[in-house]
Amino acid sequence: MTETHTLANLLTWYPTPSYLVKRRAILDVLARISARSVLEVGCGAGDLLRELGKRGYTGRGIDLSAEAVATARLKVNPSCFFVEQTELGEIDEQFEVVIASEVLEHCLDDVAFLLGLRERIVEGGHLLLTVPAHMAKWGDNDELCGHVRRYERDQLWQILEQAGFKPLLIYSYGVPIYNLMKPFYDHAVAGKIREEEVIEERTAKSGGMKLLPGGEILFGLLFNDFTMFLFYLLQRCFYRTDLGNGYLAVALNSATRGS
Repeated sequence: MTETHTLANLLTWYPTPSYLVKRRAILDVLARISARSVLEVGCGAGDLLRELGKRGYTGRGIDLSAEAVATARLKVNPSCFFVEQTELGEIDEQFEVVIASEVLEHCLDDVAFLLGLRERIVEGGHLLLTVPAHMAKWGDNDELCGHVRRYERDQLWQILEQAGFKPLLIYSYGVPIYNLMKPFYDHAVAGKIREEEVIEERTAKSGGMKLLPGGEILFGLLFNDFTMFLFYLLQRCFYRTDLGNGYLAVALNSATRGS
């Protein structure tokens, strides 16, 4: 069945500073991995897939949101990535890299989700995760987005091992710009949390933000790789600290199947 999406129903997405420093951290890591095939789980509006397509990667992107998938299909080169609305369990292929950015914190059973991700990675392939860091920094934006938890470094390392991965590194990203922006995000959404919404509804809303017409163009002019370049350089100085508001974890699927 083919779904028809009007422009009004498409996800209005724009590159916030916190997103851009996260994307840069992911691209920094991928540049050191010899791989071409990628599955992004929870691809949202498709910005990362679009960037990966420009760099020669191919594969698939999946998301539970029909709105996000429709938006991503407008952005992503279909000769590089096939984007679809489906669940992880419906995917049979394996990939050299699986990316799940800001997904794990939504899962009640995060180890089970990691096990599912592992099934989609070739032996010797890599998993890249980004998650919000530090429960002490829990705020209104976590509530609105349907997060179950924020992670500590040791906790994240441990659950990767429990799922059969070999953790390679955990970077703390976003210093200083994400740290500065988080209080603003929490304040901006403080009045939007509705207690009657179940966590699944909040999760579905976490993939995009609405702006007035033309707002995404303004954000694109204000926040881009050129205007954010200094912040990209600064955050690299803090990758191995615990000072950021987010973690980027890289793990190897090296364990023998069935072990």
